[in-house]
Amino acid sequence: MAILRTEAIVLKQFDLGEADKIITFFTKDYGKIRAVAKGVRKSKSSISGIVLPFNYNLITIYRGKSIDRINQIRNIFTFNKVREDLIKMAYASFVAEAVEKVSQENQANEALFALLLSTLHKIMVEEEKLPYIELVFKISLLVVLGLKPQLDYCVSCNKKLAYAEKNYFHVQQGGLICPECYQDNQEDFRFQGYILSVQMVESLKKIINNGFKGLRDWEGTEREYRQLDQLSDAFIKYHLELKIKSYDFLHMIKKLGET
Repeated sequence: MAILRTEAIVLKQFDLGEADKIITFFTKDYGKIRAVAKGVRKSKSSISGIVLPFNYNLITIYRGKSIDRINQIRNIFTFNKVREDLIKMAYASFVAEAVEKVSQENQANEALFALLLSTLHKIMVEEEKLPYIELVFKISLLVVLGLKPQLDYCVSCNKKLAYAEKNYFHVQQGGLICPECYQDNQEDFRFQGYILSVQMVESLKKIINNGFKGLRDWEGTEREYRQLDQLSDAFIKYHLELKIKSYDFLHMIKKLGET
């Protein structure tokens, strides 16, 4: 019987029988894996609190023919502050579900693992910049998955771009298009395009190149943030075809915060 030992973050769990749970982990060395936590629903279980969503653990897994089983598990960090805050939990649930949707079973992606862990930490420690953390996560997710938006060359004709007052971002084509290509595709651009200021293009480039490092240097307006947020949602929807159930809950929470 093969044994796996790796760092792992709990993405979700669901009941199995009367006493067990199936835990979905995203691991540093093996990608997404599912394993049974035997007896975890019993009152005397010593690991019930360790397999809660978002927890960062060191696990040992026995690989079975049909389903894996948790042999040992030790907590590295417990994100209790995230689970105890409804708003932070909404953001973390979206992040965890997005990773669960895009990740592959038994296929390691250390960059995605690092992004998940750093995002959960940012959600835990920040109080006022949660929407910006969400934006950085979504753009960084595209980069990690090899879908980095093209901002230096026209995605239609490959001409080197010189940023202007208006810059034309085409979601379907995956990046900026030059003014000439915009003129040739105005009708199509109406449904797949966003007009970005130079500041918005530079903000996108900062996120792509620096991730969370540039979070405190955000200089955009609330309106620019909303436009980039809509752009990232449209980009993810088209290129990843994701349907994330927790996103509806997150949007509800965000709207409540605006009232």
